[in-house]
Amino acid sequence: MTLGIDGAMRLRAAALGLLVMPSAAAAHHSHGEFSGETYEIEGQLASVVWRNPHPAFTLRLANGDGQDEIWRVQVQGNVNGLRRDGVSGDRFVVGERVRIEGHLSTRRPTLLLATRARLADGTEIILGPDESSGSAVYRRSAAASDPQATAQVRGLFRVWTVASRVRTQDLPLNEAARSAKAAWDSLLDDPQRGCRPLGMPGAMMSPHPIEFLQAADEIILHLEEWDAIRTIHSASGNGTGNHDPTPMGHSVGRWEGDTLVVTTTHIDYPYLDEHGTPQSDAVEVVERFTLSADERSLNWTATVSDPGTLTEPVVAFTTRWEWVPGEEIQRYDCAEFDPL
Repeated sequence: MTLGIDGAMRLRAAALGLLVMPSAAAAHHSHGEFSGETYEIEGQLASVVWRNPHPAFTLRLANGDGQDEIWRVQVQGNVNGLRRDGVSGDRFVVGERVRIEGHLSTRRPTLLLATRARLADGTEIILGPDESSGSAVYRRSAAASDPQATAQVRGLFRVWTVASRVRTQDLPLNEAARSAKAAWDSLLDDPQRGCRPLGMPGAMMSPHPIEFLQAADEIILHLEEWDAIRTIHSASGNGTGNHDPTPMGHSVGRWEGDTLVVTTTHIDYPYLDEHGTPQSDAVEVVERFTLSADERSLNWTATVSDPGTLTEPVVAFTTRWEWVPGEEIQRYDCAEFDPL
């Protein structure tokens, strides 16, 4: 199927082995405007922006009239995840020709969500998470493997890498909340446009690693995405009293055996997730972080109660992290890419 770009764009069937999955499943940000079908364009790289939350290109293509046409390409993956997969921005050189496969925007002409690229020398580069597991997480980099560290089990306090993530799709929203979510525009209302970080609890549903650190009577939770920091107070310390609302809220933790139970209130953030599900200032999130028996995986659930938007409490999110010896938290440098 030709789309008027001199034959450079063609519909590609999934039977050819291309990875096609529902949009918005593979990344932390909403990709709801992109079609599920896979297309291909080929042209000359006009610019490269290799920054989080997603790298971006512009391509110069010749249309059917022989005139140059500029296409905008948003990469499905993010810089940190691609780096762990061995993909760096210096592989893409302005002026060289490149073939890009991805999903067309249904709302903005000449915008593509890229899933893979083929360079002029024939090198093929995957531009998103590993979808073969069905959980859309990044592959483990060979660099994050330290044989001498495999025996250094240290309980909760280390870096954890996402193995799988599950969200409850049909939340028990009240009528007002359902109407508000239906009116949410995934393009114009995306809370992360302009490099604005997510608040709780959606900030925890990230494809990036997290790290727990012990600090006196507090636990510091470092989220790689957005370079975010959460402080989990001890119930016997700073866990009571009045607190100003913030996007991350006020978190208080206690231990139940090997499970860290964290209750977060005072959340000043309008969305439960990155898909426009509303939440009120009455929201309360109870998280349970449970180590496996061999202490090599960490299971997490987040139960959300919100009398302003939910008809009943619900386990909204579940994640399993794994310990990858040698993995470290990377910096999250964000640069706005707003191809409106």
